Amino acid sequence: MSIKISIYDFFAYTIPGGFYLFTIAYACSVFGLITFDFQALADLSIIQVLLIAASAYVVGLLIDRIAAIWYRLFKPKNFPQVVLDEFKAVHTDFEFKFQGRDWPILIAYLRRENIDPIPDRFNATHIMLKNIGFNFVALAAIEAVQFIRTGFLLWYLISCFALLVFSIIAGRQAARFNKWFYTSIYEAIIARSLEQADLLIKKPKTEPTLSASGTP
Repeated sequence: MSIKISIYDFFAYTIPGGFYLFTIAYACSVFGLITFDFQALADLSIIQVLLIAASAYVVGLLIDRIAAIWYRLFKPKNFPQVVLDEFKAVHTDFEFKFQGRDWPILIAYLRRENIDPIPDRFNATHIMLKNIGFNFVALAAIEAVQFIRTGFLLWYLISCFALLVFSIIAGRQAARFNKWFYTSIYEAIIARSLEQADLLIKKPKTEPTLSASGTP
């Protein structure tokens, strides 16, 4: 795996992992398990920041499996094949010898050919949005509990519904980027198979017609 791809992979899990750590700290503080000073984050050293970033990556990587269950609400079953069927309906001039489930082989082929891995950008964004959306659900659950604990304080109910709305938006956007991920793979495979002659056709020259008087 190239450095460029590993950077995409790192940030895809580190950013939502940081949100997960914040949510865990917030939950522990709200329920009185620990006393957490969020203002102390401004005084962290570089070493501490790096340790938190590494922890965020690990947490994001682990919780991604759980987030994938929630993400099924927005991702159709057999999504790679669904995207491929839509792609075939648009590009009817091509005959496809692969199926949607073959996308890992296709992207491995593109990497072997040193083709710019644009699909990885879409996949990293998809992973990030999926986990951020799930994190909103976790925050909404905390706010719902707080709504009950505080004697039905309206602010927590509003916050809960707002977070649920944000989670739905994030889930739908994650599905959109996931679709672009598969589509970009299929586009890259088609582009790799094309020759220059398949892209341009030189039009034959047309001789000027003569009028009855003999002039063009």
